Amino acid sequence: MQAGDKPQAVLFDLDGTLLLDSGSPADQFIVFCERLGHHFDAEAPLRLERWQHEYWSKREQVQADLAEHGQDNFWLCYNNYQLEFLGIQGPLHDYSLRIDLWFHEEYAYTPVVPDDVRPTLIHLRASGITLGLVSNRAAALDTITAEHGLADLFNFTLSAGEAASWKPHPDIFHQALQRAGAAPETAVYVGDNYYADILGARRVGLTPILVDRRGVFPEADCRVIKEIGELQKL
Repeated sequence: MQAGDKPQAVLFDLDGTLLLDSGSPADQFIVFCERLGHHFDAEAPLRLERWQHEYWSKREQVQADLAEHGQDNFWLCYNNYQLEFLGIQGPLHDYSLRIDLWFHEEYAYTPVVPDDVRPTLIHLRASGITLGLVSNRAAALDTITAEHGLADLFNFTLSAGEAASWKPHPDIFHQALQRAGAAPETAVYVGDNYYADILGARRVGLTPILVDRRGVFPEADCRVIKEIGELQKL
């Protein structure tokens, strides 16, 4: 799609794009590590968040880790990966257990929809653009969109569980395009995960737009916006 062209469809990721955690797990993980006596430079939370994005884009690895460690021990494995990425040495298993306990005691996932999301989606639909919601969640998206006042804003929704395909795999994007009735070159995909959203959408031929509110991907080779409201300029 050429600059200035009006898209036929705009497809959105959900978590981290339209629905945000009021806190930052990466920031909190760094805080817990510092509580253990390890200290980092100011860019460490962004490096860790970038690693987290990449890890969750690798569906096969996540599934393998779940199969090997089980649901109960999966998060300890995940903590170990992050400790190793940060270059921490010492009793990693003990660190992982303590960090897991602290997360359960002190960290609460509190989802919020930014103020500019609903007006932007209303504006795009009023412009005649088909809107789709495409998420790597396993469950259907009807309940979560209803809970956050987004249910009436999309022409369709598609979860990875429904598609039996997880971003960045091409099939979930192809299914979304079919539902939108749009060719790849006439559609835009908006997401916050460079590895799952941007690379996946580009592979299929969509125009990708990265929402990077925190500057996690400073070298992203695509259009980058800081807020969803910027999409009204489309």
